[in-house]
Amino acid sequence: MKLRDTLFLSIKNLWRRKLRTTLTVLGVMIGCCAIVVMLSLGIAMERNFMAQVNQMGNIMQIQVYNYNYGGKTPDGKDIPPLDDKMLAHFETIKGVQGATPVMNLYLKMMAGKYVSHVSIIGIKAEMFTLLDIPVIEGRPLQEGDTDHMVVGQYVAQNFYNPKASRYRWEPAPEGFNLMEEKVTISWDMNYGEKPQKGMPQPKVKAKPVKVEAVGIVGQSGSEYDWSVIMPFETVMKYQKEMEKWNKQNSGSSGGGGRIIYKSAIAVAAGMGGNGTDQGYQRVIVKAKHIDDVVDIMDSIKELGYECYSPIQILDDMKKQSAGLRQILLGIGIMSFIIAAIGIANTMYMSIYERTREIGIIKVIGAKLRDIQRLFMLEAWWIGVFGGILGVGMSYLLSFLLNKFNVNLGNSEIWTPEGMVKLNSSYIPIWLTAAAFFFSPIASLIAGLLPSRRAMKLSVMKALRQD
Repeated sequence: MKLRDTLFLSIKNLWRRKLRTTLTVLGVMIGCCAIVVMLSLGIAMERNFMAQVNQMGNIMQIQVYNYNYGGKTPDGKDIPPLDDKMLAHFETIKGVQGATPVMNLYLKMMAGKYVSHVSIIGIKAEMFTLLDIPVIEGRPLQEGDTDHMVVGQYVAQNFYNPKASRYRWEPAPEGFNLMEEKVTISWDMNYGEKPQKGMPQPKVKAKPVKVEAVGIVGQSGSEYDWSVIMPFETVMKYQKEMEKWNKQNSGSSGGGGRIIYKSAIAVAAGMGGNGTDQGYQRVIVKAKHIDDVVDIMDSIKELGYECYSPIQILDDMKKQSAGLRQILLGIGIMSFIIAAIGIANTMYMSIYERTREIGIIKVIGAKLRDIQRLFMLEAWWIGVFGGILGVGMSYLLSFLLNKFNVNLGNSEIWTPEGMVKLNSSYIPIWLTAAAFFFSPIASLIAGLLPSRRAMKLSVMKALRQD
């Protein structure tokens, strides 16, 4: 029997028993839909966890701290200083894309007639793009930049007019853009404002430094949104100048700038804040892929340093939801097993009703494999139609779940633009393809035993069957 004839005959046999075939196909559709929808809920849950964690910072960035300097590593060795030598070692760890020390200063900035206190972050200019800091206007920091800065998009909101009436707050106007202003900074926290009467003034005035804003940071959900980012070497130079100026004005009121993280002292001045060669206090290590983050953190901890990445929170979230995802998957699998039993039952009933027909087919010369193929194809068609309808129903249910925000956990995140709803269900392309593949294969397996029974039927008994 030719394959084409078998295909047409299998469809004809199914069509002869429309109600039974329809009910069996509906069972497969429900089973397939249950698996896809349950998996889509679990996938959406993980995507939502990822979105929430990314609000806390880039998940592939590892913050390394030198809190344990002077102590011992887990294997009893002295913890080395977090210096350039150690940064070079970090970059040799498998999966590391780059590393940069971090320096934070708190200084006074003036743009036009407006002033503000700003937090400045110093990083290596060549690491700017690797840290995935979004730039919505202008350009990122580049190698060779000195007194250049990329400004967080919310920094401009803190500028105010110091000459306004002391009874009235006058912020910078809406649309105030630091890229269009002449900007200077100073470590004198009274810079740009009238000194208060009766307050002693610094002996030596701080000379302001001209800086240029070359870019604006987009919304990143991190400290960069509210900070000014500058080349590490430049910020290190500002720190030395600020410390020198503070010493010159020792005992007088100048309101000197503040070092938020005392870092790079070993490199900048040869000594740490406590008189020891302790190196940097904070370093950012960027991983190439999310799967490398945990291994990199383990390698860094073995050296004795404290480190943190939002992936730790993501792992905790996944562990808490693992049981729920397994329950969802179990419900879907049970639904499909019930559908497979329905297919097997339908095929056995079909064989019982068509026993005489099977005997006649054998008498006229049909081979055993032709009979097996006929019943296997009937089961396969049920799986194909059930899979197509099941995937279609899955997309419909997924749409309704997202539309009415039916979720199994928190599916909202806060952004400066307001609350954003995340999808409760997500069906990736690979899941659709897997459903189309799995449904017919599972149906073939369900039809295997009934088809073998049809092969083994005795011709004489089959012909005597009424």
